[in-house]
Amino acid sequence: MAEIITQEDLALVLSQSAAAQTMKLKIEVLDAGQKIIGILESDLTGGSMSINGESDIRRTAGFVVQPTIREKIKLTENSLLWLNKDIRLFIGLFSRRTGQYRYYPLGTYLYENASGTYDAVSDSLSVNCADFMKKLDGTKNGQLGALLMRYPAYEENAATGEVIRYNIIRDAVIETLENLAHITSHRIDDIGEYKAMPDYNDDWQKYRDENITWNAIPSDLEFSAGCSVLSILTSFRDLYPNYEMFFDMETNAFICQLKPMCYEDALYLDNSFFQKVLLSENTSVDMTGVRNICEIWGKVIETDFYSENCTYAGNVYASTIDGYEDDYANGDILALKIPAANQAKAQININHFGPVGIYSESDESPIKTNQLQPGTVYAFKIKKNRTDGQDIIKAYLLGQWQVHALDVLTNGRKSDRFVTGSDGKTYELYSKEYFQHFYNCECVHMTVIPDSPFTVENLGEILDVKTGSEYENITSNDLAADRARWENWKNSRLTDNITITTALLPFLDVNKKVSYRRSDSDAEQQYVITSVSHDFSGFTSTITMYKFYPLYEKLIKEAGTHRILSEYVHGSLSKYTHRELSMLAGKPR
Repeated sequence: MAEIITQEDLALVLSQSAAAQTMKLKIEVLDAGQKIIGILESDLTGGSMSINGESDIRRTAGFVVQPTIREKIKLTENSLLWLNKDIRLFIGLFSRRTGQYRYYPLGTYLYENASGTYDAVSDSLSVNCADFMKKLDGTKNGQLGALLMRYPAYEENAATGEVIRYNIIRDAVIETLENLAHITSHRIDDIGEYKAMPDYNDDWQKYRDENITWNAIPSDLEFSAGCSVLSILTSFRDLYPNYEMFFDMETNAFICQLKPMCYEDALYLDNSFFQKVLLSENTSVDMTGVRNICEIWGKVIETDFYSENCTYAGNVYASTIDGYEDDYANGDILALKIPAANQAKAQININHFGPVGIYSESDESPIKTNQLQPGTVYAFKIKKNRTDGQDIIKAYLLGQWQVHALDVLTNGRKSDRFVTGSDGKTYELYSKEYFQHFYNCECVHMTVIPDSPFTVENLGEILDVKTGSEYENITSNDLAADRARWENWKNSRLTDNITITTALLPFLDVNKKVSYRRSDSDAEQQYVITSVSHDFSGFTSTITMYKFYPLYEKLIKEAGTHRILSEYVHGSLSKYTHRELSMLAGKPR
């Protein structure tokens, strides 16, 4: 797949004729060392190929070939097509200008089935294959035998118990790939906290410097006999939201990265081209999958020390904890029963060790006023970093006894409706306070997408609850809020999609931003491709793509400017006044 589609590529597609059968399939047969040991070419007489950006097995293909090297077509141990060989596929489009075929890569595959189907009458061979993830999921290699795999969160001094090294998620992924799957061609990006990523935080380097465990394994992980290499890899991938793993189509290197959100991407293809190759259109919304609220129940917090002996004076929560001696230690989790609501920049002081500021784990900011409520037990995690010869100590608010967070898709508008809660107070409908009370959840994040058809204001409350399994690895409310935001993104945007069928476009790939004008609309809109399917008998491509909504937070950096209000073509921010937009930017509901 070319990163940039040229005019030559577009002209070549438009010049093809299915009736003329001007397309060929080329198969490069590879040995165990991925060296080419033979090449088969065939007219495209049937078969299909699909790419699914939401599946662990991203690429699958089934095809029928009538090779020119006929003596090597049969499925025998010495033939080019056999179980111990892999294949690299290309599709060729005939150029009338050059009189030659231009080949586009479709990826590297292994046989998905134990055998193909050979038809001696037609001298053709049908083969089903899938990408190299099948070598990791236990289908063909990848299943682990009688061993227990353990990945500790940290290494400690055996004599003192002091942490001497935190184990990094990226290192564990590489270790798994190289030692268990023997894959050395890879590109593994850092996996870690949301605020430590340049994609989401301008001050990401500062955050990393101040939070040395941002990309560390959060707790010990163990995998028993019978599991697959892929299950281990996906467990690491899913520790934090919005990551993907796949084999690169052109290099076949194993890739682990943040999923492209396409906010800054240029258009891969535009509407004018699609209209020239368009065959049909199907607009659909999966109503059964639409959700606009995601509730995450994470880890049940196991504290190291607990105390109800706590007072609040001078914006400092002072407590005495028996058995907690010497000084604050990095990684300690303390639980306190809070006697009074906090003011801004609150601190804790345990056993007169000295006051320590209380911070949010997601954005490093001091906790907000009244975030701690009286009579409630909260857990705090101590983090100690040494900077310029001095110990910098912070207490991060983890939440209550169980990690709990909520993300709500809203259009950001104020409501003129109010409801009465069980406490007798009135709450503005769909305000942050409303969700905090009625869902008994302090950590509520509001995702503002003004033009989404799926907001709570449009559809009411449609809840998706996530608990158990991978969610039990989420160790704080702030991290749970990040995950809830990602899950809500999938629930409320991947369902808003359209499927079109076009002439065969062999260079397509997923996670690419395009523009398209629907048949029932007068305006172009931007979409992101999520799956592609090629039909080699009909010479067509079926493309599923979801509507692209820029994150409100990306736009809000320039809140109130004329450019944002006039050029935000995918929504209706212009219906907001400058005052409303500024209010949303400065004080989210």
